[in-house]
Amino acid sequence: MITSSIRYEYPLLKVPSSLIIDDWSVVCLNEQGEVEYKKMRKILLGLLDLGVRGKLSLVPCIVSPRGEILGYVNKGIKGLPDNELAETLRLVREKAVEYFDITPEILTHSFVVDIGSNRTLSEKEWEWSQSQDLETLTKYIAKALEILKDVGVVANGVTSPCDFGREVEGIYARAVLEAEKKIYGIKLTWYFLNVERCSRRVTPRLMYFDKEKREAVVSIPSCSRDYLARSENPLKSIDNWITEDGSKGRLVDVCRNKSYIVFHTHWWSIQDEESIRALKEAITRINRYFNVVWMKCSQIARYFAATKTTKYEVLESNQETRIILEPLFTCENFTLSFEVNKPIRKIEINGRTLIYSTELKPNTWTIMDQRIYLCFNLSKRTVIKVEY
Repeated sequence: MITSSIRYEYPLLKVPSSLIIDDWSVVCLNEQGEVEYKKMRKILLGLLDLGVRGKLSLVPCIVSPRGEILGYVNKGIKGLPDNELAETLRLVREKAVEYFDITPEILTHSFVVDIGSNRTLSEKEWEWSQSQDLETLTKYIAKALEILKDVGVVANGVTSPCDFGREVEGIYARAVLEAEKKIYGIKLTWYFLNVERCSRRVTPRLMYFDKEKREAVVSIPSCSRDYLARSENPLKSIDNWITEDGSKGRLVDVCRNKSYIVFHTHWWSIQDEESIRALKEAITRINRYFNVVWMKCSQIARYFAATKTTKYEVLESNQETRIILEPLFTCENFTLSFEVNKPIRKIEINGRTLIYSTELKPNTWTIMDQRIYLCFNLSKRTVIKVEY
């Protein structure tokens, strides 16, 4: 019976992988408290050269160590020429979005801003967040999203500065959704908060789901600490992720336990040539030893939500089997499998013949060890017809 053997697989039978870059914005402050922008643009260009997908933070409001607001990315920043700001934002809109989701790391990644008075408070955002309610968190997150929308960026998720929202994570997840709906009309969203350094298996989590409204929030955790942070020997440090021979490392361990390979670093961890070369080498090793598909965090969230919420019905006869999928969320390269003990004559997806391939590719099917694997784009209603 096909019914009892249906299983949702990883997309294309490959391990979903994503690189998360934290703390980045259009400028940073040097040790003298002066605004620097050339360094940040150079890092951005280096990230585009990696050829991977993931998430890049864009902090909306720049604040000095003393709590002075230096400006917003949609209005201008003290010490940053307007033409230079415009050029960096152009690179984000036209280039970075091809590879990375762009998210606010809430508003300042530093002091809380009182939205009404536009003044900073004494508390840091992560401290303040732990005692806030749904309405307050929603307004604060919405402010960050609104700023990015104003510069032409669609932020389909958010990043927590430090442990923002950890102690009220359920409320925080709902606040992210309400803010996304208010600013962008987005009903499937995600956030990055958690770093799971020791768990044997690390996957996303469906933190909120409303079937009737077709809404969901997914938590995307990193499976590892940032091994490039403050490293004196970056090339040696990446062995903690994956060794040169691919036999050891945190990413190897979690991959063996069928985890997603989502890991993170920070812009300040890769601000020199040696560190960016080390990150490139880590990615080369991942591509060499793991069968991965690089995805933006939003793509991972969508795929994961689809696998967790899609219901199916099976209608079987001697000549054919129909599998009817009723998804709440669409996604690309949806992959499922089932056991079969009959020769397959043809497989159709919504009336279109699916091509047989010896290697699973988009819009194909294959067979391995008496198990059929299908890969296709999941639409609002999908009918799979298997003819014998």
